[in-house]
Amino acid sequence: MSEPRTSERGLRIEKVSLVRHGGELDEYAFESGKLNVLTGVRNSSKTTTLKVIDYCLGDRGSPADALKAAVASEHVEVSTDLRVDGRPFTLTRYFTKGRMGKIGINGDDVAAADFSDWILNELGWPNLLIPKGLHPTSATEKTPLSFRNTLRHFYRNEDSWTSFADKEQEFTRRAVVSQLLGFVRSRAAQANRDFALAQAKRRLNDAEAVDREVRESTLQAVTAISQNLGLPLVRSAEEVAGARRELRRELDAVYERRRLLTEEIQGLAAGAPAAGPPAGYNPSLTDTYSEITNRLRQATEEVANLGHLLEEHQRSARTVTAEVSRMERLATSIEVFDTLPVRLCPACEQNVDPHRDHDEDSCYLCFQPVDDDKRQRRAQVEIRSLKSELDDLDDVIARSRNDLGTARAHQRNLRAQQAQLAQELNQRRAAELAPFIATLEGLAAQIAQLEHKLTAFPAMEEIFQRRTDAHRSVLSAQLLVEQIEKEQTNATVSGLSPMNRCSIFADRMNDFLARYRDTLWVAGQVSIRDTDLTFYVGSKPWDQGLGAEAKVLFFLAYSYATLFLEVDLDEECAFPGLLLLDNPFQQGIATSVVHQALTELAEAAHTTGTQIISTQTQRPQSARHTIREIPMMQVYDTP
Repeated sequence: MSEPRTSERGLRIEKVSLVRHGGELDEYAFESGKLNVLTGVRNSSKTTTLKVIDYCLGDRGSPADALKAAVASEHVEVSTDLRVDGRPFTLTRYFTKGRMGKIGINGDDVAAADFSDWILNELGWPNLLIPKGLHPTSATEKTPLSFRNTLRHFYRNEDSWTSFADKEQEFTRRAVVSQLLGFVRSRAAQANRDFALAQAKRRLNDAEAVDREVRESTLQAVTAISQNLGLPLVRSAEEVAGARRELRRELDAVYERRRLLTEEIQGLAAGAPAAGPPAGYNPSLTDTYSEITNRLRQATEEVANLGHLLEEHQRSARTVTAEVSRMERLATSIEVFDTLPVRLCPACEQNVDPHRDHDEDSCYLCFQPVDDDKRQRRAQVEIRSLKSELDDLDDVIARSRNDLGTARAHQRNLRAQQAQLAQELNQRRAAELAPFIATLEGLAAQIAQLEHKLTAFPAMEEIFQRRTDAHRSVLSAQLLVEQIEKEQTNATVSGLSPMNRCSIFADRMNDFLARYRDTLWVAGQVSIRDTDLTFYVGSKPWDQGLGAEAKVLFFLAYSYATLFLEVDLDEECAFPGLLLLDNPFQQGIATSVVHQALTELAEAAHTTGTQIISTQTQRPQSARHTIREIPMMQVYDTP
């Protein structure tokens, strides 16, 4: 029996810990160079232990999704102690809010999304982007080749005993196999080059299509604009600039002609002598119109003043009439108000006592002798005086009305004269400006037409700029395609060629399967085509030539071959150093065959210094130096 190797490349699990809410700790320790078998009854956390390792290795799901609700509800955290290329690390997943999406690495929290980059760097495995598609030339985007893609090839859970990995895309499988065998860098570089070249050619095709469309539409659009506006046909932005300069010079000349004509017209309107004034018109008409306008203004002011004066006289007459009426009412009410006491002095507003000492026939305010007859006579005197004043006002109002009528008649006469003079002036000016009207209208129309034409040039420039941009895009895309086509992939496979690597890996699988040719394995030899990494059994692809039981044995052989990657190949291979096998008793395969296969895997782990952790309900065969049994004591309730 050979001695185990001392290399510690890859991963080794030392311990798995589950911490309960009360602080109780469940721990399971594992050894290297052996097959560690987790045994126990149903729901005794055998598979859960493997899921804890998987969860600590970067699963982004929730604890309930990764470990099931019954397990997640009883624990506050789980951890896995492992060695990465011989260096110890403790990976911890927390079930508390705020930390579920993080992984503690020796106490430092790292987002689960960033774990793949960290562990790939620690393992020294390539961290690459690969085209997301079976054919790089048809892919539209790239996707990372993550650590968990490769983990699925050495953690074989219950759902992946008849496939390389559960729900794995074919392009991912090819990348993982090339990574395990050590030529993923060159394959990914070539695939990325093909991807970039295809993307560049697609962009070139799109740019050429746009360029063709732009060229056709440019000619049509510019021709239509030129024909509609009567512009010369232009074929470039430089010709557009020249046409604009020419049109601008023409427009400036028209503006100058209009300016000169306007100055001439303004001179005529201001009374400047013309070379030949029209005959039959009075040159003093303007002065007469100005005089009549001044007189009309004075007449208007006089009418306004007389109207205001009449209104004031009428208001005074109404006031006097009201006073007469009041005095007449007072005279008839003297006896009634005689007994009413006066409470307040009308002059100084002091309180007056009507009972103060005074002669019986005198006023208790001024102490003058009074009686009813005197009061009546005094009131009649006031009334006569007011009526006399009212008669005077009536005479003034009559005269004011006559004056206002005369002023209004004069105002109407002046307005009629002004209107007649204005008509004569308009006729005179029309006769003076008649020779210029047609010219002004023509110049205005010409200016409007030229300015309208000028507005078309920015649109033409934008059309030609679009054509220029489209052409530049084509040139840029062509240059990129040429650069990619000239590039040579710098990543080359060191040591063995991909064909030899595939052959060595297939031979290792065949060594394992040769022991079962008289029992379960009756198919042919396994071979791997290096171009697309298709696994053949005999002359058929593995998934077409194998039944369900033979597929389980096929993947046991695949797992067996990964244990020898470091021995058979070189540093370029992604050597896991670890196998996680969840319940290999699948698809009705004979128990004795599985026991024999596990025994051989245990011998391989002992020989290579690697590690295998497997679950099964049956006790393993006695092989103390290669197989270690770990009984699971904790049983969880089925949810």
